[in-house]
Amino acid sequence: MRVVLALVVTFVALVFSREVTRSAHQESAARLSENLSFASLATTLIAQENSFDTALATLLNSGAHLTRAEVATKLSQFTQELSAWRSVAQIIRTPVLTPNLNVTLSDETLTRVDDYDVVVSEVAHALTLSGPTIAATAPTLGQAQASLAATAATWGSERHLLATAPGAVTLPALSALAAGANVPQDLAVLSSANNLLPTRAMEIAAIQVQPAPLPSPALTLSFTPTTSIQVQVAVTNRRELLQPLSITVTFTPSVGTPQTFSATQTLSPLTSYAFAPATFAVFPGEHGTLSVLLTSSPVDPTLTHRRVYSVVVAPASVG
Repeated sequence: MRVVLALVVTFVALVFSREVTRSAHQESAARLSENLSFASLATTLIAQENSFDTALATLLNSGAHLTRAEVATKLSQFTQELSAWRSVAQIIRTPVLTPNLNVTLSDETLTRVDDYDVVVSEVAHALTLSGPTIAATAPTLGQAQASLAATAATWGSERHLLATAPGAVTLPALSALAAGANVPQDLAVLSSANNLLPTRAMEIAAIQVQPAPLPSPALTLSFTPTTSIQVQVAVTNRRELLQPLSITVTFTPSVGTPQTFSATQTLSPLTSYAFAPATFAVFPGEHGTLSVLLTSSPVDPTLTHRRVYSVVVAPASVG
């Protein structure tokens, strides 16, 4: 009986040992898969962050040789890339690893996004270009640069935490070139470069008239008998800066009092805008002049665009 009991105990112990070993192997395999998957995603993210850091530092150091349009394009790309990292940072938070290096990288990435936003915003502000929207609670430039240096240093020791875990991965380091830049000095150089100075330019993109004019010579608007004409003007901002623009549409009859429509709109960089239609009273047989004037606001004589048309309304048919 004692022998039988000993055999039973031994058998139970062997089964338990096998199940523990199997469970450990399964857990190890799961951790290996999770660690390797995270390592792949983290390596890609860190490579993007380091490439971004290099590009931003290069822009600060030597962006004065670029055109204003090229700098505007780079700032737009920077803003979009930083926004995308926020989504990636949330994705890598799960599943939580052991040790939880993915949560650490997520937190540090979100911190660095806020820091880079500040630096990029400073460049945009100095050149009167569009950049990231900065919260009132955002760090100062000095704080942002110090934070970039601190997170890079902290990650330098943390990136080895999975070296002894299943998969034995050691993740790349984070660079901090932008953290060491003399940003105020760099911005002074950029903002004084002649090729980066803001210039204003706009144009009358299109003029739509209702009712549709009859076939006529250039700069002549001929209509069938009507009691009103409607004019809508579309304008385009040709530069990489906000521009307040004003239009004045005036119909001056050959006899009578002129009718005027005016409006102002601030256009975002490189965008177009159609003003609300202006309606003018006319009568069959009337002649007059339609003038469309586009100016900057406040008015700059060098940024004035005008189109003038002769208006001919056919007389009403008789009989």
